[in-house]
Amino acid sequence: MVNKHDVKKRMRQLAADYIHEPQQEAYKLDDTEMMLHIGPQNPIQPGPFLIDLKISGETVRDSKLYMGYGHKGIEKILESLTYIQGLPITDRMCYLSSLSNNEAYVSSVERLLDIEPPERSQYIRVIMQELSRIQSHLLGTGEYATDLGFVTMFLFMIREREYVLGLIEDITGARITHCFPRFGGVREDLPEGWREKAIDVLAMINEKCETYKELFSSDRTYRMRTVGIGTLTKEDVIKVGLTGPALRAAGIDYDVRKVYPTLTYPDIDFKVQTGNNGDIFDRIMVRINEIQESCWIIEQALDQIKPGPLFPDELPYGRRTPSMRVPPGEAYVPVEDPRGEIAIYIVSDGTDKPYRVKVRGPSFALMQGLPPMLENVYIADVPAIAASMDSCNSEVDR
Repeated sequence: MVNKHDVKKRMRQLAADYIHEPQQEAYKLDDTEMMLHIGPQNPIQPGPFLIDLKISGETVRDSKLYMGYGHKGIEKILESLTYIQGLPITDRMCYLSSLSNNEAYVSSVERLLDIEPPERSQYIRVIMQELSRIQSHLLGTGEYATDLGFVTMFLFMIREREYVLGLIEDITGARITHCFPRFGGVREDLPEGWREKAIDVLAMINEKCETYKELFSSDRTYRMRTVGIGTLTKEDVIKVGLTGPALRAAGIDYDVRKVYPTLTYPDIDFKVQTGNNGDIFDRIMVRINEIQESCWIIEQALDQIKPGPLFPDELPYGRRTPSMRVPPGEAYVPVEDPRGEIAIYIVSDGTDKPYRVKVRGPSFALMQGLPPMLENVYIADVPAIAASMDSCNSEVDR
């Protein structure tokens, strides 16, 4: 008869071996060094992951990253559901970029179906993508500021973010998980009076961003903590496959909206925001500049959008899409997520469910870029460096 206490003891031993043996083998510590474990649960972390720091005094000499503590199996879940049933699941990959996840999924299915949304729906989807980018950057940058003790900045940004969430909620009916795009269109049109409300909010956000930049740039202590700290060179970001603001902060002007434009992005004039040094300071400034650029994109979209249908004529799909069979094939459509490039690779076998789903998200690469930045930095700088990457562990462990 198996003793349950022996089983529990053995399970604890296996867990201890799994967690500690790799670190002991990887590091040879001398008398001046020690190992510091941060995670899997820690107040400085945006989600569950473990990072081991080999430190000497107050300096980090080396680090190793371990992920996989929050695996949700989203890719396999999508393969077990019909196409429309899978759409709400994409919201759950990362709640801060649920609209980008929706767009990547819907765009790939539309490629398989060989359908193109009407122009009005395309403009609405562009507007929603940029509103999502604004609210994500506001929360991500505000939370980052708290890791430096700059709590006032968080209070400012979370306040402005509420106005943006209000605009999104007016259209989608939800603050966080939206499930808004549809195959060939969008679920709802812009409500009456929304344009005027949006213009006022965007003007306010744009003005506040100027204040944010002044506060970040003029604070002597903040600059000491961020300029030249946590630097990634162009070679570093390319090596680990970074995209998004962390890539552009190193001076590489790669943006999916310019390189692989979809929807009505080719008809909209905007600049790719870049930095020069690839440090904490530049990563934050790129995001604030992107907020202002997103405001400009939305204003142009509101000026250019014209009345029209939300779905193509005689399309058998709509707001309440029935169970549909998708022609055999494969599709991969990249989208510029607030954190970088996201795409959902879908293989169809002709049934009402995808045969294979694979998500290429930006956050895994962002986490891989963390260890190179931590070499020879002070322990006190680790939280700011990690937060400046604005990763999302929920999306990593999908």
